[in-house]
Amino acid sequence: HFRDELTRQNLLSEPMASGAGDLGQQVGDKGVPQCRGIFVCDLPPGLAELELRQLFSQYGDIVALQQADAAPDEAIMIEYATFEAAQEAVETVHLANLRGKTVRCLPISALEVIRGTMVSGQRLIIENIDPAIEVHGLWDVCSLFGQVLDCKLQLTEDGKSCGLGFVHYSSNEEAAVASSTLHKMQIGECEIRLRPFQWDDSALFTGTLYARLVYNPYMDAAGVSL
Repeated sequence: HFRDELTRQNLLSEPMASGAGDLGQQVGDKGVPQCRGIFVCDLPPGLAELELRQLFSQYGDIVALQQADAAPDEAIMIEYATFEAAQEAVETVHLANLRGKTVRCLPISALEVIRGTMVSGQRLIIENIDPAIEVHGLWDVCSLFGQVLDCKLQLTEDGKSCGLGFVHYSSNEEAAVASSTLHKMQIGECEIRLRPFQWDDSALFTGTLYARLVYNPYMDAAGVSL
């Protein structure tokens, strides 16, 4: 039943953001190495490994699948046998609706860039987002200013927008243009605000525990192990 439920057609039942669906190819084209690994987060709770293997083996042979984060931030890492399989998985699954949750699927190579640039200015917090805007629309807007490595609209437990999100660009220049253009711009019924990400902002979001592997001077000073 799980395999039937999660056909490609069902995964694409939610519109794919322009620039989001071809994330794997964009990453390969713009200096982030292609890779055979993917990171999948914002998964619905309770999926068994067998179910996940059935879903992701549609795109190619799986070499390894392992849990990256536990509940409530379920995430997995998958290594495929080929670059092409990993890219197809990213293009198909990223921002698709899976059992009522919008899943993010990122190449591991992009994740490594993100981990190293969390507080370099490439990651921006977006505040006061119109509740009517969905993540696909947010990604579309942010993609106008450069290559988006990750973007998220934070939701409540019942799936409603918190009016808060982030975007992570591939360069400081792209982030600077986006910030200067979008800050205090009215989108929908609200005037959004953008500011650089700070470590304390990590607590505002689910599905971003990949940042734990980055050196965090605040946590280190407090004697907390990452």
